[in-house]
Amino acid sequence: MVTSLRDLAVSLGPEAQGTQWHLFGSVDRDEAHATDIDLMILCKSDVQADTLRRAIDSDALALPLHLALLTFDEATEVDAVRMQCSRLIFP
Repeated sequence: MVTSLRDLAVSLGPEAQGTQWHLFGSVDRDEAHATDIDLMILCKSDVQADTLRRAIDSDALALPLHLALLTFDEATEVDAVRMQCSRLIFP
C-alpha cells in the first residue's frame, strides 16, 4: 500500500511538490483486516490542499481513502503528526 501511495504522490508531479504524506491507522500498523487507508497530507497552502483534493482519485486505491489535508501551519497548531502517530511515507 505504501508503494501505491508513493507512486500516486509522484504521479501528481508539481501538485505534490513540497508536501509531506503521512500514513496512520490500521494500514500503517499492517493489520490483517484493514478496512481503509488513513492518509494525512501536509501542504504549503490551502490552494495546494484544494488542488490535491481534486486531483486524487480515491477510487483508484485498493481500500477506501480517508484523506486529511492540512497546511503545515495547521498541522503544527494541533500537533497532528504526533496525535495521529503517523509515519512519513513521502517524500
